[in-house]
Amino acid sequence: MQIANKHWGLLQIALQEPQLWVAHIRYLAEDGNLTERTVSPLKLLTNDRLLVYCLGREAVRSLRLSRILIVKLRLSMDVLPPEGVKTLVEHKSRAKKDFY
Repeated sequence: MQIANKHWGLLQIALQEPQLWVAHIRYLAEDGNLTERTVSPLKLLTNDRLLVYCLGREAVRSLRLSRILIVKLRLSMDVLPPEGVKTLVEHKSRAKKDFY
């Protein structure tokens, strides 16, 4: 699958190493509002859809890659307490089971 998004490389790092990285993104919502979110990528759904676990909303979300304007990787341990990293990996594991 070919991904046409300049941020895919950074998002892929967070996807492959969830215990180390989360992505802080600026996202253009469907209603036109700019939002900032800290997410942990779960799975690429299509060439323009990414399933993520949103840390702020504590919920799984499907985002359009074409609406992601900025990506900055952050160390998970800088964003979450140690038990939060463990919980995040558990959430990701459960979410992947629900969407596979």
